[in-house]
Parts: sequence; structure tokens; C-alpha cells
Amino acid sequence: MYGAILAKRAPTKALGASRVLGLSRSSGASGCRLLTTFPGHMTAPCYKAASPGPAHAAATRYRTSTPTITARTSPASARTYASNATMSASDVKVKVGDTIPQGTFTYIPYTPELENHSACGIPVKLNTDEWKGKKVVLVSVPGAFTPTCHANHVPPFLEKYDEFKKKGVDVIAIVAANDAFVLSGWARFLGLKDKILALSDPNARWSAQLGLAQDLSALDFGTRTKRYALVIDDLQVKYVGVEPERGVTVSGADAILAAL
Repeated sequence: MYGAILAKRAPTKALGASRVLGLSRSSGASGCRLLTTFPGHMTAPCYKAASPGPAHAAATRYRTSTPTITARTSPASARTYASNATMSASDVKVKVGDTIPQGTFTYIPYTPELENHSACGIPVKLNTDEWKGKKVVLVSVPGAFTPTCHANHVPPFLEKYDEFKKKGVDVIAIVAANDAFVLSGWARFLGLKDKILALSDPNARWSAQLGLAQDLSALDFGTRTKRYALVIDDLQVKYVGVEPERGVTVSGADAILAAL
């Protein structure tokens, strides 16, 4: 019934690049819930389709439901997520003095055009060989926009950016298993601009070589990077800080500055 109504009043074609899954009644409320799916967050077609416009106007003829607190979106969920991100020291393969494994990250270079959110940028590759002869601070987080990463871990690196530069650091990079589009959006939200790179380690493949990947499939997150930090000088590891439990200590900005 609802599919027929949708076809008559708001054809799938009118919704541009979005994919219509269907309509359902909201429990205890009048109106319908419009369900759509996108191939990827902040990718070019999806970003455009989600923007206000004629298609948006057609879709908003239907009443949409507001998000509800669930087991996965509640504050308790964040605590569960953090507790599942713990690890033992025996898992770590990398140590001071090692040469980092060769690998390739993807990221979207910052340009001022990205600031008004009308463009999403094009991902490019960064090979670890580009860090030869450079001092790099690499900070890994389990996920963009997650509570500890967003509020406590990354912001101090931006706040203390000048202190890192005075210590001779050439590159500060945040790495996560999220795709490059999500990380670019997060970087814009945090105001990282061209000071700090936001690198995608797809499926945590590079981090896995260091023993620093984790399986969070039980939380529907899949394979993620662990919370850690490395200081790399001319491709050699000079500092390893891996968080043994929830919170930010050895991988935080202050700990790394003290080690430089």
C-alpha cells in the first residue's frame, strides 16, 4: 500500500541518487517513515542527494521520525564500545627501533573550497615512503565522530600544533579505518584544515601489520584500528604508545610531546 502511495506522490526518480527502501507507519503517530540508503557517507552522489532541493521537497511531504535512543546510541553504548577496545600488550608487534612496514593510505587534501560543504573532494593516495627523511606523529583512533576520539583524543593535537612544530615534527596525521570521505568530513568539523592529515587505513590493513587492528564486529563496526600513537623518524619507530584500556594516556598529545 505504502509503496503504491510513494510511486504516485514521490517517484523514486524524483529522489535523485538516493535509494528508496520503502515506507512504514510510525508506531503511535500519524504519517509515514521514508527510508533511503546511500552507498557511502559524504561521497559525491550521496552528498548531493542529501542536500535540500526539489527532491528534498518531495520527500518532506511525508512525516519523518526522529531518532530514538537505543542500546547502540545511548551513553551506555559508548562505555561498552570503549571497554571492547581494550587490548593486551602481547598483541602489539611493533616496537621502538623497527622500520615501519610499507603501506598506502587514502585521504582528501584540504582546500578552502571544502569549507562550505558544497564539495566533497577527491581521495588521493599517500605512501609511507613519502615519510622518508621526515619526523611523523601518527595517531590512530577507532573511529571518526566517536566520543573519546572526537572530544578528547584529537583536539589537543590541533591545540598544541605549534609545540609539535617546535619539536621538529614535519607531519601530524590521524588514522582510522573509516573511508576517506568520512575522515575528510570529520577533519572539517574539527577544523584540522591543512595542519593535520586525516588518513584512511582501509580495513585497518596497515595497522594489522603492527598488531594494532581490532575486530569490533560484535558492535557492528567491523575491523577497526586500535587507539595508539607512533613517532616515526626517517621511517624508524621512535615511540610506541598503545592504550591498554579506555581513555587517552600514552597516545595523547602531552605524552607524545614529552617523548619528543
